[in-house]
Amino acid sequence: MLVDYHVHGIGHGTSKHTVEEISAYLETARKRGIAHVGFADHDRYLDEYNVEAIREAALRYPDVQVRLGVKIDYIRNADDLLQKMTSQYPFDYVIGSVHKIEGWDFDHPDYIDKYRDWENDELYRAYFGHIKEVAEKGLFSFIGHLDLIKIFNYRSSRPILELAEEALQAISKSGLPCEINTNGLNKPVAEVYPQRTLLERCFELNIPITLSSDAHFFHEVGRDLDKAREIAWSVGYRKVATFHRRKCYMENL
Repeated sequence: MLVDYHVHGIGHGTSKHTVEEISAYLETARKRGIAHVGFADHDRYLDEYNVEAIREAALRYPDVQVRLGVKIDYIRNADDLLQKMTSQYPFDYVIGSVHKIEGWDFDHPDYIDKYRDWENDELYRAYFGHIKEVAEKGLFSFIGHLDLIKIFNYRSSRPILELAEEALQAISKSGLPCEINTNGLNKPVAEVYPQRTLLERCFELNIPITLSSDAHFFHEVGRDLDKAREIAWSVGYRKVATFHRRKCYMENL
């Protein structure tokens, strides 16, 4: 079964939650055989959510299970704010992700020069330290793009498993799934998140997976998820995580 739990119906402010625009996303999902679509916009767009429009559009596509989520860009020392954001709507799930390190939007191309200020191993340690905190917060349903720090193909010198192991142990202890996010294929790094060695370690640690395109436009829904499923299957996964009313359910992959 193919699912897509990381879909941005508002994109980067390029779309809105209208019935017609949400329907366009669901039409793409139907054509690509996506069984579940989860709309999880960035937390900065929470005030622009239109839950009723999503529900009305979902009625047009009874063959696609529609879920409501939000993607939280984790920041430190803001637990009250995080709690407020994760409870603003009746979410089926909440994605925990890291996009900032010390206030730096490391995945934004306008700020790529700041990579020069970091030694790569230290940068990776800092990033996975944030991921560890996300796993330990108890607020999130799954981890988004586990190794996003590689987006511009700046790689660590030390083995990635060494730098990520504490975060992976925390994720495993929390019971949270990680997503296989295909949007990395369209970035300079040109590979899915997470890389295979990390995914294999996730499997060893019994960390479940879900599937995501990270679509920001309607035509991107479900993009390359067949490849994600093939990768998951080759690693050994046979189940995929789905979400409803803040509970996780495992379905046949």
